[in-house]
Amino acid sequence: MANDKDQEVNFSIDPNKTPVYQVDGYLISSNEYTVTFSFAQNILGDNQQNVISRVALTRSQAKEFLKNLNDHIEKFEV
Repeated sequence: MANDKDQEVNFSIDPNKTPVYQVDGYLISSNEYTVTFSFAQNILGDNQQNVISRVALTRSQAKEFLKNLNDHIEKFEV
């Protein structure tokens, strides 16, 4: 039986249905099972940010995400 790393996954993104948000801040919280990222935008004229999206990952997914993010940033830094 093949494990998850042996399987190829294809992603499909419809730009009309999948918005891209510019964020001004983020919060990271966790418990023993998950790591949650909350992304926020500034509210004009106020010292507050509105959370616009939240993503929860398992601890192993979060570690993989961090590794991939670091690799990606290193490849594209000038």
